[in-house]
Amino acid sequence: MNIWKNGAATGVTPPNHFGGLTVLDVVPFKGRNFAIQVSKAPKGGGGELHHHDDWSQTFYLVRGELTFDTGKERFTLKAGEAVLFEPGDPHYTINEGDAESEYLVITVQH
Repeated sequence: MNIWKNGAATGVTPPNHFGGLTVLDVVPFKGRNFAIQVSKAPKGGGGELHHHDDWSQTFYLVRGELTFDTGKERFTLKAGEAVLFEPGDPHYTINEGDAESEYLVITVQH
């Protein structure tokens, strides 16, 4: 069993992310094939269009809203909604809402 109690930490802004978005590793990859992160994006915060070759990612909105763009489709998720991106699926994110968004990112390495 492992217990992580770093929920009060600030998090970091990863490369290719902007506008004050932060990511906090809640359950890091270390020694496993998955990770769970909490991301927070103020209005205008997000991540540039990218994809992952070997990862699937699920975004689950806890609070606020987040807009996604795949290059072919654009949609907005609100609290309680989720999306799964498989390896190779492009995605761009931006918080176009008025309030900060908070969401879980669950990443599985294949």
